[in-house]
Amino acid sequence: MSVATCMVSCMLIDCDIHVGYETLRDLVPYLDGATAEIVEQSGTNGLGMPSYPWYHPTGWLRGDAYDGAAAASGAQLVGQTLERVRAMVLDPFDLTFGILTPDEAAAFAILPNARLAAALCRGYNDWLLTEWLEREPRLRGLLVVTPQHPDAAAAEIRRLGEREEIAGVFLPGAARVPYGSPVHDPVWQACDELALPVAIHTHFEGVGIGGPVTAAGMPDFYTEYHALTGAGMLGHLASILCHGVFERFARTRVMLMEGGLVPFVGLLWRLDTAWRGCRTEVPYCVRPPSEYVHEHLAWTTQPLEEPPNQRLLVPALEGLSPWRTLCFSSDYPHWDFDDPRQTLARLPGEWREAIAHENAARFFALPVSQSPPTPSSVPTPV
Repeated sequence: MSVATCMVSCMLIDCDIHVGYETLRDLVPYLDGATAEIVEQSGTNGLGMPSYPWYHPTGWLRGDAYDGAAAASGAQLVGQTLERVRAMVLDPFDLTFGILTPDEAAAFAILPNARLAAALCRGYNDWLLTEWLEREPRLRGLLVVTPQHPDAAAAEIRRLGEREEIAGVFLPGAARVPYGSPVHDPVWQACDELALPVAIHTHFEGVGIGGPVTAAGMPDFYTEYHALTGAGMLGHLASILCHGVFERFARTRVMLMEGGLVPFVGLLWRLDTAWRGCRTEVPYCVRPPSEYVHEHLAWTTQPLEEPPNQRLLVPALEGLSPWRTLCFSSDYPHWDFDDPRQTLARLPGEWREAIAHENAARFFALPVSQSPPTPSSVPTPV
């Protein structure tokens, strides 16, 4: 019996399964000669990636998701294997599809050497296809690209974006420039040409060339960092809406991953108010910002807010039209992994089919049979 049987139909799509190489050297067979030499010969033990100055006090990953005894001392983001992902996620939850997101490879986007970053992205994407996507038809991947080198990012999107195994493009929350800026237009243009969605995922804020976590400066504790990472996501969404990305590149779609949900409701309300008073300043945003939600935006469930009174959650989420925009994600194998049975049980029954699979299938254009949400499945405003 599938995990979804007692709540929804037999389809379940997980939009956030993190995978990664064991060490950067795993990419060497997929790199050009010069980049491979840098990876192997830099420093004292080869090239390393910038990483978080904050550590989770009890570990980044679920204890059953990796071999702690075999992990290198000080390793932060331990790689996964296809066999383990099958055993821990795909098979026990009977997933129809799983969307693979990067772990350490997300750091390529925060390297100051943009040319090196672009070469690493090409190698990683080829590695992902060969080692994961071509071996498991239930998996789809997101292309890792270089927002600090938009032309190279656009070229990589065009190189692989038409592959069936590729569901979209990955951008981390950490960035030198907000993603709506015209600097990033080559990326949006390439995505628009191929009708590929973009997933913006909290990752590496305050690290490398990425901006600080908030304007207040750097947090002292991982607890602060984890609670605040959604702040960067709010900035990217405001930038994308105010620059009119969805007007200028009408086939683009954006999924906001792991940045929370409730704060986005308030942001959209505030943007609508500001737009009414200042819209001559943002002529490409031709409608109130919140009106772009249904056609172009999606969010993932993890981490679903946990208010002290559970009854507060559903009304707080309704401003995002979750019956149309919310998609299940587990965040495997991280410490705050969400079991789909627990997540779906916390949400209204009339939303569950859409969140379990319908919204994600539509957003990523996955080959499943489905119908759009019907008016009867949309809650009546109180």
